[in-house]
Formats: sequence, C-alpha cells, structure tokens
Amino acid sequence: MAYKLAEQNGDSTAVPQVVMAHVARADGDTVRVALHILATGEAEPRALAKALGLKSVEAARRALQYWAGAGLLVKERALPAKEAKTEEEKAAGIDLAALDDPYVAVLCEEAQATLGRALGRSELQRLVALYLEDGWGPDVLLLAAGEAARQGRHTVAALARELERWREAGVETGEDAERYLARQTRREAHRAEAAALFALEPAALTRWERGAIDRWYEEWQMDAPMIEEALLHAEGKRTVRYVDGILRRWHAEGLTTVAAVRGKGQLAGSNILATGRRAPAPGRAAPAAAPQRSLNAILDEELEGITDAYEG
Repeated sequence: MAYKLAEQNGDSTAVPQVVMAHVARADGDTVRVALHILATGEAEPRALAKALGLKSVEAARRALQYWAGAGLLVKERALPAKEAKTEEEKAAGIDLAALDDPYVAVLCEEAQATLGRALGRSELQRLVALYLEDGWGPDVLLLAAGEAARQGRHTVAALARELERWREAGVETGEDAERYLARQTRREAHRAEAAALFALEPAALTRWERGAIDRWYEEWQMDAPMIEEALLHAEGKRTVRYVDGILRRWHAEGLTTVAAVRGKGQLAGSNILATGRRAPAPGRAAPAAAPQRSLNAILDEELEGITDAYEG
C-alpha cells in the first residue's frame, strides 16, 4: 500500500536542515527531543524527560548536548549566583497553612513515618520546598527518605543530600530511583563479598577501593572466583590496588573466567594441578598410561616440569 503526505492545515512545524542531516545518525530519543523543542521551544531537561517519557533526565541532557554540538542549540548563560535561591530561602517561602496541594499533607505524614521521627516546622518547610521548588516527585522523596533512614540518618537535611547524589547519578523519576537503589544494593553485596576475600570490613574500604570493586563486577564482569584467583597470583601483595592491576591485565587480554586464566598457564602454588600434563615433544610417542599415583607424586612431577622450563 502506498502513502502520501496528508494535507496540512496550518499546524505544521518547519524542520531545520541541521536536524534532517542528523536524522540517520541520531537515535530516536535524540530526534524526538529536537522535534519537541522545535514545536514548543522547551529546552529544559526535566521538562523534556517528563513530556517525552524519557528514561531519565540524563537522557534529555545528552540529547541537548548533542544538538548543541550539531549547531541547533546554543547555551545560555547561567543566572548569577546572587539570583539563585538558597535552601533556607526556598523553605522560608513555604506557607504550610496556605497550601492546597493534596500531596503535601500525605508527603509530610509519610516522610515522618519513613524517617521515624516527628519533623519540626522548618524541616517540613524544607521537605515541601524539595517538592514544590526543586521539582522532586513525592514518590522519589519518600524513596530517598527510606534510603537515608536505612543508613541511620533521620533528618530532612540527610534526605536532601541523598537527593543531590541521586541527581548527579541522573535520577529524576521514581523509576530512576528504583533502578538506582537496586544498583546500590548489588554494589553493597559485591563490595562485602570482595572485602571478605581481602579479610577486610566493607566499611574499611576506601573510596578508590570501592570504585575498583564496582569496576571489576560491573564493567569487567569479574566475580569472586576471579578475585580469588588474582589473590593467588598476588602472593604476599594482597591489596586491592595490586589485585586491580592483575585483573586489569586479564581484562585487557580477554580473560574473564578462571578456566581461561589457567588455560594461559599463569598458575602457581595450589593451582598448579589445573594446568594438566605437558604435551609430549615432537616426534616422541605419548607415554603409556601409568598406574594411579599419589597426589604428591603428581605435584612433584608438575613442579619439576616448571623448573625445567624455567631453566631452559
């Protein structure tokens, strides 16, 4: 079935050539952002994410940066610092008694229950300011309150600091927050697992060490057996930084499993048995099957083979 463009009745939007030139290379969300801006003039990341149903505000920011680089958009100067309201000014401007937003009462009640304590007037004002002035949804605010309370912090100030970290991570909606919290739960489990292998308490890990462990599990797809294998190679240097160097080398070589590492012959000590017997020299027949021997005899033979290879 063939199609043709329907007749327009004055509701069309002109599309600049710069957008048409990038349609084939830009992804769908990026093109949608451009068309929405052309139709409405709205170029604020949070508003774009909400209007277009994007996965996160960060996706809207990436699209805006893309079109700025393409020449469709230009950056505006930020407002002078003196024009920006402080947190205290935002909170002071909230008149709780005059608000008729149905979500405010529910938000205040649920936040106090989640934080586990009654909030004073100034804290309630700051909580409501996060909702009305900063644009956080009630669902996100309550999730942040729950996370702050889980960490033993039961104040609106702690809730606000948690939200700052979330915004830096691209969290804006309830779905973003749930994905972020799920990722944090996985990270805590991985850090605890790795710390135990180093005989450390998770709380004793430095910020760099936590970042390194996150990288092992999330970017390099390493797991606890790979970390244990790296510790065997580290011998006396059982530090996170030293093991990071070993795992980095394996990742660069494409070694992502213990079997792959052992297949490269990079073994010592208790792992030597995993390498198997050496192949016979060219032109020499394979030895006949020998009677079953003790573990120590097998180990002695393997160690002798390694010594011969080293000295040769």
